[in-house]
Amino acid sequence: MEVLIGKKVICRANVAGVHAGIVESIDGTNIVLTNAYRLWRVYTRDKTGSISDIAANGLKEGKEHSIGARLDRVLIVNPPGLEVAQMTDEAYESLVKYND
Repeated sequence: MEVLIGKKVICRANVAGVHAGIVESIDGTNIVLTNAYRLWRVYTRDKTGSISDIAANGLKEGKEHSIGARLDRVLIVNPPGLEVAQMTDEAYESLVKYND
């Protein structure tokens, strides 16, 4: 898991929902993200609606996404089942650009 420290990721937690940010620390099913966003409703470029597509390709252009305010830091404590996918720089920037 240490390989993800400092990387841009998108993660899905059972209770906390979907977040994107930069990994500060990760310990089992606990993760701390900096420059983090909660993704309430987002559209993907393919038809899957998966966080994998967002991680690889970013947000679908021309759609009305619902993304929370940028947080300096968020701790997500999650029971087993935390999904973490590394994002491309371009995909993360699509979130930042949309939220500006």
